[in-house]
Amino acid sequence: MGLTKKVMVLFDPESYKLVEEQARQMKISIGQFIRDAVDRALAEESKPDKTARMQAARRLTAAKEAVIEWDELERVLERGHRT
Repeated sequence: MGLTKKVMVLFDPESYKLVEEQARQMKISIGQFIRDAVDRALAEESKPDKTARMQAARRLTAAKEAVIEWDELERVLERGHRT
């Protein structure tokens, strides 16, 4: 889909110079540089934050499963393979 919305953004001279230099080095327009920056910011915002990821990891690792000893596991498997 083509570009259909226009936004005016004001920069202080120093920031504009940095944006201009970065866009030139990347061989893209200033507009494309700004659109890319917005896309990255929006993508980062949509990621779950570190706290949410850590809480999810804790829930996964907190699962309590019965663990049997290897000898018992071998006996269970042998019983299952007998006809």
